[in-house]
Amino acid sequence: WPGPGTAAGETRRAVVPAIVDSILRLPLFAVILGAGTVVSAVLAAPLARRWREPWIVVFGLGVGLSLVLGATLSPSPGSVSGACLQAMTRPLGPRGMLVLSSDRALNTWLLVPLGFCAGYLGVRRWWLLLLAFLVPVAVEATQRFLPELGRRCQFQDLIDNTWGLVIGAVAGVILGFIVPWLGRLVRR
Repeated sequence: WPGPGTAAGETRRAVVPAIVDSILRLPLFAVILGAGTVVSAVLAAPLARRWREPWIVVFGLGVGLSLVLGATLSPSPGSVSGACLQAMTRPLGPRGMLVLSSDRALNTWLLVPLGFCAGYLGVRRWWLLLLAFLVPVAVEATQRFLPELGRRCQFQDLIDNTWGLVIGAVAGVILGFIVPWLGRLVRR
């Protein structure tokens, strides 16, 4: 990041709070994230023991899902609902700086934690990775068929969400292969 006083440094300070502010303005975000975190904390230990996986990764899977649900399915005051938007200016074009504030960057980074945990666990449980990739489709379908949320489904969001899952899943799968290999190497 550029230092303070530069144009990019000023943009950074304006951008990060804008992202946080836009999420925190959603009326049910904190409730959904909080409830999901509590449920994840309760269920993570028994599932981790049963699956013989690290507790923190199972917990992260639940929190990642709660983050996505809180940010995407919380009613949006003042928004317009209706038919899905399919028009895009650059459907697979340049992503731009994923560290800057934009709807596309937020939609991408929002699903990276879920993708990471699902990828790590997906090395031995492929169905978790499959379920994670169904989340963006389920979110956009819910936004389409529940106009009470004040959300509009968008094909661009589906692309950006899937891109975030891919980024996280690739890192998770790589780590999911490396960690057990390192464990075996250390035990020798």
